[in-house]
Amino acid sequence: MESLRKAGPNERRCIVRQALGYYRTLVVGGVYTLENLSSDSSLQNTLIKALKHCIAVHPILSACIIGQETEAPEFARPPVLDLNNHINILDTPNLSDEKSLIKITLAQTNDHIFTRCDQTPPWRITVLPLPTAEQQGPSRYLILFGYYHSHGDGKSGLAFHKTLLSGLKQAQSADCAYNDDPKFTSPSSPLLPTLELAGRLSISWSYLLSPLLGAYLPSFIANPLGIRASATPEADDQWAGTKTFFDPENYQTCLEVISIKHNHVQNILQECRKHNVKFTGLLHQVIVQALSKELPAEKAGCFVSQTAADLRSNLDGISDDDMALCPTAYYELFKRTSDENLISDASWTAARITTQNLAKCAGTLNDQPVGLLSYLRNMYPWTKGQVGKRRECSYELSNIMSFNPGPFEPEKAWNIESMIFSQPANVASGCLNFNVVSRYQGDLTIVISWQAGALDMQDEQAFIEKVGQRIATSLESFDTM
Repeated sequence: MESLRKAGPNERRCIVRQALGYYRTLVVGGVYTLENLSSDSSLQNTLIKALKHCIAVHPILSACIIGQETEAPEFARPPVLDLNNHINILDTPNLSDEKSLIKITLAQTNDHIFTRCDQTPPWRITVLPLPTAEQQGPSRYLILFGYYHSHGDGKSGLAFHKTLLSGLKQAQSADCAYNDDPKFTSPSSPLLPTLELAGRLSISWSYLLSPLLGAYLPSFIANPLGIRASATPEADDQWAGTKTFFDPENYQTCLEVISIKHNHVQNILQECRKHNVKFTGLLHQVIVQALSKELPAEKAGCFVSQTAADLRSNLDGISDDDMALCPTAYYELFKRTSDENLISDASWTAARITTQNLAKCAGTLNDQPVGLLSYLRNMYPWTKGQVGKRRECSYELSNIMSFNPGPFEPEKAWNIESMIFSQPANVASGCLNFNVVSRYQGDLTIVISWQAGALDMQDEQAFIEKVGQRIATSLESFDTM
C-alpha cells in the first residue's frame, strides 16, 4: 500500500459513520442509452475500459481507507486494482413497472456495505439493463454509482458520471487508450487536498463557545443561558420523528421517487427568476406545505431543515469536475403553514430569504458547522453518543443541481436521458432526506429517503406517497399560473 494522506476532519466524520453502519452507500445514477454496442466488445469489457478512464481522472477512486476503526484513519493506494470488484451487472427481472424496478435497485444499492475497505476502494457501479418498448430502440441501462461519502459528496457523483460518459464513448473507439483487462495499475497522482486544507475554515469565539459550552455544562445551567450543544435552531414543537436509533439487523433505507417533466421544470424556473428565487429556496416552501397538510398540528408545529451547501467556490484546487468532499450545512426553522394557495406572496418572500441565506452560507468559509469538526478529537464516542437523542432537524434537502451530458451523435454514442440521486438512511440526522437532481434540458428527479421506523407512524410508505404526491402536484401546477 502506498500511503497517500491522513483523512481530514470532515472525511473522518464520514468514515466513522460508515464504519459504525450508521450511514451506508451514497448513490448518484443515470439512465444511459446506446444505439449500438460494438459486436466485438461485451458490456463488461466496455465498462472496464470506461472505469479505467475514471480512475485515471479521479485519484480518490484508487484510495482505500486504512484504520477506519481508529481516530486517525488515512487513505492509501493498492498497487493494482481489480475492476471486477467495482462492477455489478444485474439481470433484468421480469417486471414491467420501470419505476418500481428502479426503486428496488436504488434502495438495495443504498443499503450496500463495502467490506475490506483497507484493501478495496469503497465504490462500485451497479448496472441494470432496462427493458425497451421498441424492438429497434436504443439499449437502456440504469447505471448507479454507489460510493462511501468519505470518497465524495453528491456533486462528486455528477463529476463521476461526466467522466464515465466520456470513458464509454472512448471505449467505443478503435484507438481507445485502455484495454479490457480487469487488472489495472493504480495511477500515481496525489489525492486532492482535504476541505480544511483547500480553504481556511475560520471559527469565531462566539460561534465556537455556544456548542462547546452546551456540550459540557449541565442542562439546568446551559438551557437558561440559551446555550445548546449544537449549531442548529430548535423549537419545542418541531417535528423530528422518533429519537435516533440503530438496529443493524433491521437497518433499511426506504424511498419514494418523484419525477417532474421538463416542461414543468422550465415553468418553475421561469417563476423563480421572476421572484429572484432559486429553486432550492422554493422547494423548501413546497416541502413544508406538504408536510403541514399531512401531519397533525399537535405533532408538527414547525420544521427545522438542513440544506447541503457546496463550498467549492471558496476552495483552491477543487472544481465542480472533481470528486471531493466539500459540503457544509445551512439550517433554518420553518413555521407550520395553513396556506391553501400554492405559493403566496409570503411564501415567495420566505423562499427569497432562504435563497439569500443559502448564498451567504455557500459564499464563506467563516463560522461553518463543518468547521467545528476540527475541535472534535474523539469522533467515535461522540458519534455513538448521538444514538437515542432527539433528531437535530426534521428533514435534509440536498440539491446537486443539473447534469449536462454535452453534445453527442445519437447514431454512435452513449447518452444519458435522466439522472437520479439518493442518500441512504441516516441514523443520526433528520428523519427524511429530499435528494434532488435534474438532467440539463430534461426531467427533474426527487428521491425521498428515510430510515425504516424513523417517522413515528404506522404506515410510513403511505404517508410519504401522500407527501410526494403533494410536492409533485405543487410543482406541476406552475404551468397553470
